[in-house]
Amino acid sequence: MEIYKDITSAKEKEFASLLNNQSKIKIEEGKIYEATVTKISQKYCWVHLDQLKSEPAIDINEIKEINLLDKLKEGSKLKIVVENLESRSGEIVVSASKAKKIEGWEALLKKYENNEVIKIKIKNKIKGGFVCEEVETKHLLFMPASQLSSRPGRESANVINSEMEVKIIQADRKRANLCCSRRELISENKKGDQKEKFNKYNVGDRVDDAVIKSITDWGLFFEINGELDALCHSSCCSYQRIENLNDMFEVGQKIPVEIISKDEKKLQIGVSIKALLLNPFDNIHKYKEGKNYEVVVKKILAYGVFCELEDSLVALLHQSQISWTEKNPFPKNYFKIGQKIKAQIISIDKDNQRISISHKLTQENPYELAKNKFESDTSVEVTVVDKNESGLIVKLPEVNVDAFLHQNQLSWSGNFKEQLQNFKKGDIIKVKIVDISVENSKILVSKKALEQDPMSFWDGKKIDDIVTTRVISVDKKGLIVRPEGSEIEIFIKKNQIAIENADARAERFTVSDVIDCAITEISLEKRKVSLSIKRVEEINNEIAIKNYGDLSSGKSLPFANLSDKLNKKDKNKK
Repeated sequence: MEIYKDITSAKEKEFASLLNNQSKIKIEEGKIYEATVTKISQKYCWVHLDQLKSEPAIDINEIKEINLLDKLKEGSKLKIVVENLESRSGEIVVSASKAKKIEGWEALLKKYENNEVIKIKIKNKIKGGFVCEEVETKHLLFMPASQLSSRPGRESANVINSEMEVKIIQADRKRANLCCSRRELISENKKGDQKEKFNKYNVGDRVDDAVIKSITDWGLFFEINGELDALCHSSCCSYQRIENLNDMFEVGQKIPVEIISKDEKKLQIGVSIKALLLNPFDNIHKYKEGKNYEVVVKKILAYGVFCELEDSLVALLHQSQISWTEKNPFPKNYFKIGQKIKAQIISIDKDNQRISISHKLTQENPYELAKNKFESDTSVEVTVVDKNESGLIVKLPEVNVDAFLHQNQLSWSGNFKEQLQNFKKGDIIKVKIVDISVENSKILVSKKALEQDPMSFWDGKKIDDIVTTRVISVDKKGLIVRPEGSEIEIFIKKNQIAIENADARAERFTVSDVIDCAITEISLEKRKVSLSIKRVEEINNEIAIKNYGDLSSGKSLPFANLSDKLNKKDKNKK
């Protein structure tokens, strides 16, 4: 074998240089390289890359997809991406279309990072938005329907195949997805115009015809001269504290305002209504609590009425202060906007700048009239005006005020619910006035107070007194009896029928039987009476023991020796 010892020749050096260069350059999968087209056929395009051992083939349809078929010829340069250095068949797999996509992605990613404008063509509409194609790179992007414009509903109908300028607003590097927006570009253009309009206004400027665009919980949004929006915070709307701005203002209303703040970064303007108003509470010393004044109705709401004492000095007339007789009056049934009414100032809160007034305090209290006219225990005829689950609402004569007749005041006994159903509107009934409370605006009346109290039957009676009763009904649990001369029915339990258990049977008695019972419990205050038949037996036994001695022997009782005499008589006969 021949051994070359001289490696300093020019050829040897050139060979060593080529060998070294090849070993330094390493082909990696997924990277883009520039290859040379070596051959083009009807099905394939072959390319050569110096570092590859063989020439990979690219499907001719892929070349057509990227519109390069007419431009390519043998010797042309073509960018490719190496997908696989050795497939299952042992071939090298490369792609020109993927290389173009990667280049397009990287180019668009730079534009996204530099906040540049790109031009796209809308290809088709899909769920949630549109598929767009960047004009230069042909890279596909997604545009949400909401990002087409500030009014997408009007403009999304005929946008397919149209070209427009947009901005990339989101990039997903893992999935190589891009999201674009035309709305963002429009907003930026508007922002430039808005800045010019923003600079026209200064703090302290007055705007006479600011129009309310919307009302929120925290303030009013105004449109100033048709070109800028401004916020008036709720604290700057009035010197009075307003619970609900909708109660005092309306959309479309024109109100003069003063510019009180400017935010250069956000291009926002703050305005104030009350900055142009004199503080009405500066003259509050003219008004005194407890005095009557003439006020003008300005706004009517469900819970009350806003009234004006003087210009910008507003007071609240709550619905509870409208009428003496109606608990929850509807203010619209009493007042109209612009109407002048009398009102009394209830309270003045200088710290919170609030005034509360009352209309009913300027009128005579009908409950005081009723108290002066009717005394307690007075009997009057009243008219039923309404009824509810608890009782009847009746109207007292000569005074325009209602009283309440509770269902348990209809009668001393019976089913109150059933008795309540017997009354209807318009019925005239006689009642007794029980209580008139001016403080609580309440009058109570009673129908049963005109009748004799059945409990009066038990006046003077005490425990262990014997009463004669008649059986009303019988069941397994006991008896229901009614004392003679009384309408009260009393239940006697089974264990109170007899001393011996064998005799403690309710079936021993029938309806209408007359039975003596002893009082075991009596309380007129609690309206409770208990009776017992068993106790009558016990009382009789106690009397017998007292009169005849011990019952255990039986010798001292009458006829105690009767059985002995009968036994002796039988023996004599024999």
